[in-house]
Amino acid sequence: MFANFFSPKRSQPTMEFNKEKPLGRGFSAQVFLGTFNGKKVAVKRIEKGFDTNLDEAAQKLEEETMKKLEHPNVLKLLHVQDDKDFKYLILELCIGTIANYVEGNYTGGMPSEIEGMIQMASGLQYIHSKHFVHRDIKPANVLISSPSVLKISDFGLSRTVTTTSGSFPMTSGPKGTRVYYSPEFLFTEGKTKEEKEQIRVNVSIDVFSLGCLFFNYLTKGGHPFANGGSPNEVFTPANIYKGEKVLDGKTGLPKNHYAYDIIDGMTENIPDKRWKLEKVLETLNAEAERPKTAESQ
Repeated sequence: MFANFFSPKRSQPTMEFNKEKPLGRGFSAQVFLGTFNGKKVAVKRIEKGFDTNLDEAAQKLEEETMKKLEHPNVLKLLHVQDDKDFKYLILELCIGTIANYVEGNYTGGMPSEIEGMIQMASGLQYIHSKHFVHRDIKPANVLISSPSVLKISDFGLSRTVTTTSGSFPMTSGPKGTRVYYSPEFLFTEGKTKEEKEQIRVNVSIDVFSLGCLFFNYLTKGGHPFANGGSPNEVFTPANIYKGEKVLDGKTGLPKNHYAYDIIDGMTENIPDKRWKLEKVLETLNAEAERPKTAESQ
């Protein structure tokens, strides 16, 4: 029924969404199925000034970040509208997430595993090339679009980085999801404000998170720092901090798997030793181009 839909500011391009069909929800935002000028879209409704002025700044940064991103493996922002209480980001409509796929709740079309990894790494490399760090790479933030295209989404925690080294200060402390934190992010927990202001990290934090995501994607739920099993909110961050990694556990990858060395390199505890996305993509593309007859050798 039309009564279930909400359409702010009729003078703007027509945006409608069904409040009874949420696609997802977060701390201060919900995503709904909707339409924009008659086309099916996802509508992210963000509560304005949810907590502090910092939240308003973060909301503005998400919008400004997405306006600057145009890549097949990055979720596209189509339009922005707002009213007194909410901001509305009109986004490409996707049909699932990597988290859904891993959990077995998504059975639609998917790229091959290696093509999926190439797409995710390509999207993240593009984000970094535009001088942004994502800060919350995880299975729920990689969306599945039809036909079989993966897109990095949710830029609510993103921020700008230096154009030379891709670094940024840890003034506001670590952000994101702890089981996907890099060790240098975990290191800043408990530091004073003054101490955090003296610490800089770089975009390799996203590479670490993506390496953990790759493992989760390939093993359908495992984590490199959970003894190959499912991540635990207490023990997994502790293992990350200590560098206790198991890739070839019971639910892990054999050492001769093409992605074993890639994931191992991406999840190095020392940032300077961590693989860069250029090397990740070079290795993945070389593997994808290998003759099928060689795969079994």
